[in-house]
Amino acid sequence: MYKNMHDSTMIAKRIRQAHGFTLIEVMLSSAILAIGLLGLAGVTTLSFTRNSDGNEITIATNLAAELVERMQFNRRNLVNGYNGINLTSANPALCTQNALTQPVARGDCLQWQARLFASGLQGVQAQVAVAAVGPVGLNQNNIGVTVTWTGASRNTIAGGTAAWTPGAKAVLLNTMIAPGKKPAGKGGDARV
Repeated sequence: MYKNMHDSTMIAKRIRQAHGFTLIEVMLSSAILAIGLLGLAGVTTLSFTRNSDGNEITIATNLAAELVERMQFNRRNLVNGYNGINLTSANPALCTQNALTQPVARGDCLQWQARLFASGLQGVQAQVAVAAVGPVGLNQNNIGVTVTWTGASRNTIAGGTAAWTPGAKAVLLNTMIAPGKKPAGKGGDARV
């Protein structure tokens, strides 16, 4: 019993003497904290980069889808009105559709061009390709709308070095548009 009392007294003394942390414990916990914070900083930077990329991709995809919707409305004039659109600047002369024979397609090109270059995408360019596919009687057209730009996030690493360079980005929207048949009766509204 005396021995148990002696052990409990020694333990109580040791507990009273240990009032704080040693310098080594403080340095070790600081190093662990620093490593964790550095990892968190890297993840935060990556998150901001991907957020910027996602925003740009959303803008480009919406622009491409907008032109496809315009083309669906004017589907009987796809090849002559939209094929070969190549917008590299905000110059209206790049919309080469004839204003007399293709007024809707020319208006679509000019309006889409204005929205494209007001989108905030750096170095934006757009191309449209229309190709007839399938049996001739069906008048099916394959549509390809490509929007390219220079990504603002600069997330492409050049040659494996730490030097960041601007990354080229692109969205390609492919779809098929087929004009509907003309109504058989007279005086009816055209349904497509």
